[in-house]
Amino acid sequence: MPPKLRYVRMDMDDLAWEKSDREIEAWERSLNKSHIYRGIASLINKYRPGEAVELHKPIRGGYNIFYRLEYKDGSSAGMRIPCKGVKFPEEKIRYEVATVRYVAANTTIPVPKIYHFGTAAENPVGLGPFIIMDYVEHERTMSDALKDPALEPEESPVLDPTIDKGRLEFLYGQMANIILQLSTLEFPRIGSLDQDEHGDISVSGRPLIQNMNSLLEFTGVAPTVLPSRSYDTSNEWFCALADMHLAQLTFQHNDAIFDEDDARDKYVARQLFRRLASEGRLTLGLDAREKGANDSSFRLYSEDLRPSNVLIDKDDHVVGVIDWEFAYAAPAQFSFDPPWWLLLKSPEYWDGGYKSWMEECEPRLETFLRVLEIEEKKKQGHHEITENTVISSSLEDDVPLSQRMRNSWEKRTWMINYAARNSWAFDFIFWRFLDMDYFGDNEGGDHHARLNLLTHQEIEAMEPFIKMKMEETKKRSLVEWNHDDAVVQLAKVLV
Repeated sequence: MPPKLRYVRMDMDDLAWEKSDREIEAWERSLNKSHIYRGIASLINKYRPGEAVELHKPIRGGYNIFYRLEYKDGSSAGMRIPCKGVKFPEEKIRYEVATVRYVAANTTIPVPKIYHFGTAAENPVGLGPFIIMDYVEHERTMSDALKDPALEPEESPVLDPTIDKGRLEFLYGQMANIILQLSTLEFPRIGSLDQDEHGDISVSGRPLIQNMNSLLEFTGVAPTVLPSRSYDTSNEWFCALADMHLAQLTFQHNDAIFDEDDARDKYVARQLFRRLASEGRLTLGLDAREKGANDSSFRLYSEDLRPSNVLIDKDDHVVGVIDWEFAYAAPAQFSFDPPWWLLLKSPEYWDGGYKSWMEECEPRLETFLRVLEIEEKKKQGHHEITENTVISSSLEDDVPLSQRMRNSWEKRTWMINYAARNSWAFDFIFWRFLDMDYFGDNEGGDHHARLNLLTHQEIEAMEPFIKMKMEETKKRSLVEWNHDDAVVQLAKVLV
């Protein structure tokens, strides 16, 4: 019997999604008032003075809205605010500002200049925390330059299959340069960058990641049960990521399971993944260099770095990289994985699934690795001719980033990291790829062959858990968990 084909991507809670969409739409309508526009223009002009001539129509992104104020001299600045529904908005703003300033000071990656940022209490127009920054003049995003022109505007972008080879290499090469520079930025622990009152930037915030925002938006989990500190080792962070997978399954009320069998599959997969994390086996196959200096140095990794957040001019040159809110000092192996965006669409959304995605991605990865090697040679040459250059170990050692990425692809270690970061993409990757790699043959491709691996406590906790999930399927509703109840409920499965 082949592995179950129903594992593609775990559904998100449709009721929670619809509720979020309604709230965002109502919030956006509430912004269409003249006094709000005047207040926005005044606030931008306060921190970036000039003779203003026009406040443009706001630009809506996945997590933010950007208001652009144009000046008489042709320049522009803007105010960026988190959208309604974005979780931890003030924390997100702080971390993003610190990251942008750190990247600006330590790389040649073009990022917007930040004039000021403030809390919700400091925003006179009542739109929450904000950043006042330059508007980067650009022709379009790199995603627009790479995508298939035959697609309709409302369709998700996919790489143009007939794109000119030279043009692809030029665009990929610029992305390779950005990734290479980020991979050289090392930190002593895992977490988000923050800036103190003296202007010093350090890893003093918890790692705020996209998955945490999604858990709050689509499961109703109490925010207080999510990670609340920085981490000293990769193993600790993998354990926290594994716990979040169990939290997602525990607290998502709707669309989490198909039936009892599916619920057991998902429960067992998460318990085994959590076991692998706690035993340090998710990093066991990596050598010391891939772990990053005995797991005591970590690299700046941006979860949302992709072509749609890279701005280019009419000649396809990169002029700006935006949206750094989910960048943090992460396990070095995350930086060593091949980019997931080479085809523009992620594997869990790819028509035909992961196998088809990997087949299409492999030749594009070869192109990317080729141009990355060119960028590495440029960096090495620059290092050789520049005196007093401080350069990170990723460029000093004999394992270049391009080789690390090739190893990650060939050994499929990228799947471990991808599954760890994405709760809703977890199940398919685990049962189709990770399960047999770690635990041996599994003819059914599901939980039946793995029950003997669970502890007595995990087995005892399973049936009450399955009963709870089946009861939830009888009534579609939204449940908001408070801290005390969430801690008690989660403790039942984190045995």
